[in-house]
Amino acid sequence: MILSRYGVRALRKAGLLDRLTFDVPMHLSGRTVKVPMVKGMGFIYVIDFEPFMDELIRRLVPLFPGAFVDVGVNLGQTLIKAKSAFPDIDYIGFEPNPNCVAYTQRLIRNNGSKAIRLINAGLTDTDGAGELVLWTGIASDPSATLISDFRDKRPDQREIPVKLMTWATVEKHTPIGKLGFVKIDVEGSELAVLQQLEPRLKSDRPITVVEVLPTYDPPMAGRPERHRAIEAICQRSELEIHRIHKTEQGTRLERIDSFGIWSTQALSDHLLIPKERVAEVTAIFPALVR
Repeated sequence: MILSRYGVRALRKAGLLDRLTFDVPMHLSGRTVKVPMVKGMGFIYVIDFEPFMDELIRRLVPLFPGAFVDVGVNLGQTLIKAKSAFPDIDYIGFEPNPNCVAYTQRLIRNNGSKAIRLINAGLTDTDGAGELVLWTGIASDPSATLISDFRDKRPDQREIPVKLMTWATVEKHTPIGKLGFVKIDVEGSELAVLQQLEPRLKSDRPITVVEVLPTYDPPMAGRPERHRAIEAICQRSELEIHRIHKTEQGTRLERIDSFGIWSTQALSDHLLIPKERVAEVTAIFPALVR
């Protein structure tokens, strides 16, 4: 059974989407991909497909050749963009949520994608077991976090056991070549991920897209401290921080020396650019004009 995006919206409106499993054809980088709808899981593809990420991948991967590391796969949104634009790229994805991994494996099978290593673990500073907080309570929660107090508790949130893994342990089992493009979307755990990758940031000089969520004002507990620690990693690794603005004219960059205090969710995505490559990247993505 294959439906269009419009058909999916109609099923959701009628309250039927959670009962059905089928595929939805979508067009990316000149290719048609088959996106699974598994009893409602996958609807995020219909409502929020992040076109800015398509642009970043399409323009920056050729400048930064090497492995594509995706930390926080969720339902494979970035995976399918990368593989649609560059089918032969070496993709390594980390995802602790087993529900999301099962879905993403189906997405991979649907599209016959190759050169993919999907690791069912959270990349962090320890090996072993942990708990993933499904903040909204749904099985594929994109706001799921490994930090128990990252947000105020909700009555419908729940925790599931997950596997945790350090970069050193990953490389013992699956050696990874030079990093080219890194994407990090881990709902508060980005500091731990960057700490694990810091030696590679210094040696491989990849381009890194990282979601750093707002502090809000007054700041939420722990966030300013984590942000300052990320800034320190960038300083040691000689990376410039650029905040990504999604405008009607396309992606625009704003260089920032520190994350500061801000409350706008839409300004959570950042580009960490090796200082020696800033001119090349900013020639592609003009600076924000206020």
